[in-house]
Amino acid sequence: MERFGAKLRQLREDRGMTQKEFASLFEVNRATIGHYESNISYPSADVLVKMANYFHITVDQLLGRTTADPNLFEGLTEEQIDSLEEIVRQYRILNSKLSKEGNKSE
Repeated sequence: MERFGAKLRQLREDRGMTQKEFASLFEVNRATIGHYESNISYPSADVLVKMANYFHITVDQLLGRTTADPNLFEGLTEEQIDSLEEIVRQYRILNSKLSKEGNKSE
């Protein structure tokens, strides 16, 4: 989880927020955010989920366990994000159907 602190700092700074401003969003103090960013301590599961939701990324992305672009949804509305997620779901369904049909013809 050593990537977590760096990832959190990057995401916070990308939004131009101070540690104090960011801390107020999650009802913790500034020093706590400093500890998270220095990998001295880690947030509870509840706070971790809230942070991931705030940045529109997964907890795995926040923890640095995936290389997906954390700014993929930057600047999009919730409605636009929902639409993109639906497109991905439909793509997966279609891809699965095509794959099954391809296997039948072989």
